[in-house]
Amino acid sequence: MSDNHLAFIFPAFASDYSNHPGQKIPGFAAHFQSMLQIAASQVDPSLAGFTFSGNTFLDDELRTQYLTYTYSCAASSLLRKSGIIPIMNAGYSMGIYATLFDAGSVSFETGLELIRLAYRSLMKAIGSRSFGMGSLIGLSGRDIHHLIDQADLQIEITNQNAAHSFVVSGYHHDIMKLMELAKVEGALHTRDLQVSIPYHSSYLKEGAMHFAREISHLEVKHPGNQIISLIDQTFLTNPEIIRQELINNLFYALNWFRTKQVMLERHVSVFVECGPSKGLVKNSKFVDGDFLFYALGSLPLNPGEVIPNNDNQGAVRS
Repeated sequence: MSDNHLAFIFPAFASDYSNHPGQKIPGFAAHFQSMLQIAASQVDPSLAGFTFSGNTFLDDELRTQYLTYTYSCAASSLLRKSGIIPIMNAGYSMGIYATLFDAGSVSFETGLELIRLAYRSLMKAIGSRSFGMGSLIGLSGRDIHHLIDQADLQIEITNQNAAHSFVVSGYHHDIMKLMELAKVEGALHTRDLQVSIPYHSSYLKEGAMHFAREISHLEVKHPGNQIISLIDQTFLTNPEIIRQELINNLFYALNWFRTKQVMLERHVSVFVECGPSKGLVKNSKFVDGDFLFYALGSLPLNPGEVIPNNDNQGAVRS
């Protein structure tokens, strides 16, 4: 079943594996394990020791990316085998790699290599400098820019999730200072994202250029469905554009809020989060429109089935 209103969306990182939604999909565990063994043999043997209840590697940035990517690829490929075919994909931050796999632009193995090379290039570029990222909810972009300028902080706004929900990247001590100032200013919530790389900021331009050279030999194909850019909301239609997006994705600011709006304008009304948690589903509550966001376990595999709209089921209607 190809749904003219359905889109797959892919998260960047996992923050939790308890009650992961894929466990409700028949055959998911075996499919995930088979793909995990490929990842373990290609990029990191330690991945073979992953368990949902114990050794989750949530304190390791690179392994978390590998695992989130593998999980997302296993989920979307099973949905496609079940006849659920999207017309459009979007990858949140590092979710771009699973997006490209799902659209047929890169192989599973190439996606793993892209993650490895990006992480290595960026870590080399930042050296011993202490960077970080944070999220702030409850202030406007103008408010945040004012706080940054007023305190002369080395920070950039690198993603907008909703009208008053932003992600910032920069030097870690400045991130912590900004969160303190934001609370005084009236922010509803702030959080240190506990990563060491300031993704989507200009601090990573040098690393992105190194990454560009590193990936020049990797095969990238035309996508089988539409892929929307989180940078400028255009569509990635051919290998050359996709390669440039992979590079720009590392050091250009994103706008997830605007991306969802454009997808809605393109008549997408059903979004499926293909990942191990429900972060993008929860974020959808801040976007106006008539649409449904599903986590994996709440998606009706029978086209005629209607899933009740409540948090226990994991579906969110806006």
